[in-house]
Amino acid sequence: MAYNDNQNEYPLPTGKNDPRQTSEFLPRYFRTDANKKFLGSTLDQFANSGVVEKLSGFVGRREAKAVSVDDNYVDDINAFRNNYQFEPATVYEDKFGNAKFYKDYKDLIGLVNVYKGTTANHSKLNEQEFYTWNPHIDFDKFSNFREYYWLPNGPQEVPVKGQALGITSTYQIKTVIDDDNTALIFTPDGKTRNPRIKLYRGQTYRFEVNTDGSPISIATSRSVKPDPLSESISLISTLYTEGVTL
Repeated sequence: MAYNDNQNEYPLPTGKNDPRQTSEFLPRYFRTDANKKFLGSTLDQFANSGVVEKLSGFVGRREAKAVSVDDNYVDDINAFRNNYQFEPATVYEDKFGNAKFYKDYKDLIGLVNVYKGTTANHSKLNEQEFYTWNPHIDFDKFSNFREYYWLPNGPQEVPVKGQALGITSTYQIKTVIDDDNTALIFTPDGKTRNPRIKLYRGQTYRFEVNTDGSPISIATSRSVKPDPLSESISLISTLYTEGVTL
C-alpha cells in the first residue's frame, strides 16, 4: 500500500463508518475517476460487508385458484419477469448429472427479440402450427438428388476372409507327391492341391511351412523369359517383401 505523509488519513472502519473504498489506498496520482470506478465495481465488493435483506413472499403465477388478495408476492425487476417467474424450462444433463443446456420461456422470448421478431402478443406468437426445423442433412443432395447415384439397398458388401484385424490367420503348408508331381496343400482346407488363396491388406498371416526341398515365397507377378541361345525358358517372379519376416 502507498500512503501519504499523513498516516491518519486512513482510519480503520469501526462502528458505522462509511463503506471502504479501496481506491483510497492508492497514491494520489492514481486516484483517477477511471480507477475509482473500476475498483468500486470489483475490489470494493470484497472489502465491504454485504447487505442482507430478509424477504417473505410468494413467487410464481398469481392467477392460481389458491391465490388470495392478501398474499404478498416478491416482485422481479420488470413486469415480464413477474408474469413468467416459474415457467417450464428445458434442461439437458449428461450421464454424470451435469446440466449442459438450460433454456426457459424467458430465454425463448429473448432469443426472438434478438432476431428482430415481434413479441408484443405472446398468444399470436405461439398460435402457429408450423415451426422451423433443421434436419441436419446435406441440402445439396436434398435439392439436387438427380445429380447423385442412389443405391436403394446401400453399397454392395465386400466379403473379407480371414480373422478380425489384430488377429493372426495361420496356414499350415505341406507337400504331397502325386505320381511324378509334387503338390502343396494348405490347411485349414487340407484337401485342395495347389489352391489359390487371397491375402488382404491390413491382415496378419502366419505360414507354418513343412515342405522339404520346396521353398515358399509370395510373388506379386510372374513372367517367362525365353533364352534364344539355349532354347530354354526362365521363370521370372517379382517377390513381395514388405512386412514379410522369417
